[in-house]
Amino acid sequence: MRALLLALLIIAASLSAGCLSDQSEPITYYEIPGCHEDNQSNDSEDCQIDLPIENNTSTNSEIISNETGTNIGDNSTSNQSNNTNSTSENNETQEVEPEEPNYGPWEGNQIFPIAANARSLGGVWEEWELYNHLNTSWNGTPENLSNGTDHNWILIEFASTDCSHCWNAADDMTLFHQNYGEFLTFLTFAVNFSSNDYFNASLDEIAAFQDKSSYFGCYMNSKDCNERPGEPHNWTYVDDRNQSSMYDMQSRGTPMFVIIMPNGTIAWHQYQHDGDSGEDSESITNALERIFGPVQ
Repeated sequence: MRALLLALLIIAASLSAGCLSDQSEPITYYEIPGCHEDNQSNDSEDCQIDLPIENNTSTNSEIISNETGTNIGDNSTSNQSNNTNSTSENNETQEVEPEEPNYGPWEGNQIFPIAANARSLGGVWEEWELYNHLNTSWNGTPENLSNGTDHNWILIEFASTDCSHCWNAADDMTLFHQNYGEFLTFLTFAVNFSSNDYFNASLDEIAAFQDKSSYFGCYMNSKDCNERPGEPHNWTYVDDRNQSSMYDMQSRGTPMFVIIMPNGTIAWHQYQHDGDSGEDSESITNALERIFGPVQ
């Protein structure tokens, strides 16, 4: 009897503390409380990450630096030689290849290429690529337009169907979609936690959570998925159960949010706005309002 009571207490503790990756330490800020893998002692705490060192990127103008040191014959041919050198330098300038994308998880980086299985509401799991949602020629929103009106931005949510906080945040996601679906492409990356046996959803469970249909197994295998808050989620769910994209984006808990510009540049990363290490404290709700305007 004591063993059973102890087991129940452990489960209750994990529900209150959520789930945090075993690769990280707690940090202190989430607007929407998060689940954290392997963290049963610190209620509502998140994971410590190392903020990135400022990127030192070079523009083409910095890379293109041609030294002139040609030997000139006599005075009668000096002008011709200079013109030839100038033409040669211009040709070399035109042949400089563009820089590789600055891939990374942080604001200002280009989001990593992602290919996985995904499904729409009521759909089937099929091959999917993030690239198809990007407009690589996009170079900023014109001044006379609002963000998202010339091309959709992207909101990524990392979530677990077994996480109690993701369960509660399902209603917040419904409201976000109602308010910002015109400007944003919504993507929910459904993850499992490798170090927690209770966070081990199947594709059927994830689909039921998205559709809000009957399937017993959500909320740490304790509830039917059709009981979750909010409406059916009418946007794409991505299979990230192996946590590959979650770790690429330095996410160590759920739910966790990232906002992407139309060209794939990361505009806002939750862990860079937790008030830690001198960063500002800004919630996902406030970030959406700042970028896209207040809800009408």
